[in-house]
Amino acid sequence: MTSSFDARAQTWDDNPGRRRLAADLFAALERQIPLQPDWTVLDYGAGTGLLTLALAPRVRRVLAVDSSAGMLDVLAGKLSLNHVVNADPLPPGPCHLVVSAMTLHHVADPNLLFRSFHELLAPGGTLALADLDAEDGSFHENNAGGHHYGFDRDALARQLAAAGFADIRFTTAARIERNSRAYPVFLAAARRPG
Repeated sequence: MTSSFDARAQTWDDNPGRRRLAADLFAALERQIPLQPDWTVLDYGAGTGLLTLALAPRVRRVLAVDSSAGMLDVLAGKLSLNHVVNADPLPPGPCHLVVSAMTLHHVADPNLLFRSFHELLAPGGTLALADLDAEDGSFHENNAGGHHYGFDRDALARQLAAAGFADIRFTTAARIERNSRAYPVFLAAARRPG
């Protein structure tokens, strides 16, 4: 999967749909979570930084993490010194906000990731996940590297609660038009108690 993203990194941002999705997700994020100028934010699965760069002017620091060296190379060319770019694994915390957009369906074990996010967040910190609602596998032309065909919101809420999160809420953040269909993209926000 990583090599597939590496190969597409240089032209990733050329797709207007990807840029529009990032803008829609950021707008939904801003509506749900009052961003603070002193926050440290982790963007997990940052890719070329479309969401990272939208967040950067609103917070103190954005840590961008991705498993694709090619994506991180493109992102690194866009960044200023108040950003940090990392390959996996996760950097040490604490963070005030962890965001992840359109990455979760590529993660083999979301429960393990949710526990890691919970540990990384400061008490009272927020997790914001954006991904596909459950679908039939038709979203991707090639499902190699994908582990999930989207997510059922109720099941995902139970997984987040089991990882220790509270105040879990969902909203529809965007719709992706593809293959003559509209695929809803949710934004799930959850808080680490404390």
